[in-house]
Amino acid sequence: MLPDLRRALRSFAWPLLGLVILIAVIVAVSGGGVDSVRSFISVAVAMLAIVALTALQKPDARVREGWHYLTPSAMEWFALIGSFTLTALMLWVYHFVGSARSDTATQMLILKCLIAAFAAGTGLVFFTSFACELRWNDRAIEQRRLLLGAKTLRFADIVAGGMNPLTQAIWVADADGTVIRFSPYANGAESLIRMIFQPEHDDNPAP
Repeated sequence: MLPDLRRALRSFAWPLLGLVILIAVIVAVSGGGVDSVRSFISVAVAMLAIVALTALQKPDARVREGWHYLTPSAMEWFALIGSFTLTALMLWVYHFVGSARSDTATQMLILKCLIAAFAAGTGLVFFTSFACELRWNDRAIEQRRLLLGAKTLRFADIVAGGMNPLTQAIWVADADGTVIRFSPYANGAESLIRMIFQPEHDDNPAP
């Protein structure tokens, strides 16, 4: 059984946001530079944006011809566009701007690593949330993935499930080894998670 993911995100984000603001105030009072305070404010604004995007996630899935469909949420669109933009910006800096500092080689090596990391993140978001169709009805889950074909998993055959701590993807599996993974941040993910892990509560939702 998994907790409400949106509530969990909010409960984590707000205390962390308060801590960031508190540190920023301490830096300002103690005479820290403007750049130091600005960096903490930037983190706080980013966290507020994450909380807002999480709140925009729709718990109910789109329904068409008896099937429920996961669709990309505002957070996933933000992650895809933001990661792609940052990757393109860093590539531009690497190829056309460079660095005039004495440690140019080290800076460019770090920039290469950042480009690789953000490019990998962009690819992960695209293939898990945009290049994949996942739908379900009362009996089974079907997943179609770009270049990887389709999978079907009956609810009655599910024997295990959980969350990957690295990618935060939800996964479910049957006894034959068929595994389906999906993003907990997609629109409709909350209703699918409830269907999988809390089927006894579907007819009696909490007020």
